[in-house]
Amino acid sequence: MIDKNKISEKDFVEFGNTGYAFIKKELHSENSIKTDIFSVYGADGVLLAAFENKDSALAAIIQSGLEPISLH
Repeated sequence: MIDKNKISEKDFVEFGNTGYAFIKKELHSENSIKTDIFSVYGADGVLLAAFENKDSALAAIIQSGLEPISLH
């Protein structure tokens, strides 16, 4: 994984065009039922997919040939 603290904001934005992705834990609400989901975004901020758990989200990133990046 790449550490975002070691790259510039400009470089980070450009990652969206070069095959990087990150996972964001979000709260999904539907019909008054709330559940956590793990959304996969391209480094440019485009939502690519959502999963029920982080392991599945990470596996999808890797299987798609993308490089996971950490935002923490």
